[in-house]
Amino acid sequence: MKTPDIDAAVRGLNPHQSTDSVSDNAWSELADAVTTDESSPVVRPLRRSPRRLVLAAACTLLIGGVVAATVVNRPDQNQPQALSFTERGDKLIVRVVDPNADPKRYNAEFKKMGLDVTVLSVPVSPPWVGKMISFSGRNDKDMSQLKILEPGEQCNGTLNASDPGCQEGVELPKNYDGKSEIQFGRVAKQGELYVHTSSSATDKGEVLAGLTVKNKTVDQVLPLVRSRGVREIEYLTSDGPNHEPVKSPPGNWYVDDASTYAEGMVSLYVSPTPVK
Repeated sequence: MKTPDIDAAVRGLNPHQSTDSVSDNAWSELADAVTTDESSPVVRPLRRSPRRLVLAAACTLLIGGVVAATVVNRPDQNQPQALSFTERGDKLIVRVVDPNADPKRYNAEFKKMGLDVTVLSVPVSPPWVGKMISFSGRNDKDMSQLKILEPGEQCNGTLNASDPGCQEGVELPKNYDGKSEIQFGRVAKQGELYVHTSSSATDKGEVLAGLTVKNKTVDQVLPLVRSRGVREIEYLTSDGPNHEPVKSPPGNWYVDDASTYAEGMVSLYVSPTPVK
């Protein structure tokens, strides 16, 4: 299925690369978190990324309760918990109570539970804030022990007033002996490039949500884009694997699609003829 690239969002990683490869810097960052002598890290994206955006962002697992489940109490908790750990048989269900917590708190709470799980917070476009995009491990064994819970899954009740939701979560053995990294999406700072965004800038929640741009001319699309507060527009060829930059396309060229790579910044994919 054809989806637009997020060229600008990955300029700092490796511009104009194909969707099946990740830049050396991105792999290096990931490997630092999960390196082992056994094998290379295994990455499992949980969201469909645009063609060129492979480094996934991360997620909030908001908490929900489970009937007949046991909430694990941990001593020396001087502030409200950031994560919820719920026992179900020999499994542990983890959800996020405080999606705005510093990732260091998540990591500290995983450590208290004896789990070698690291949480990395990365900038994402608005629809992906508070979402889990990917997790990674040293090898297939580490990964096979983790199960991502969809919203509403294994949530038959509510644990307490501070944990009213029942959204995404992760299930793993109570005696998990693997080493994993989970990535969560956070609000991007001003000027910060998104690590993950939707397939198109016209998707729900994105800056151009609801707009129809396909096979409209550049002159027709520009006013629509500007009306959404977009400050910076770049043009890229819609055909070919590399989507080369186009400095100033004529106003009668056609727009194929659009992507967003930072707050107020959009890429338009253009060609001299309508795209089928």
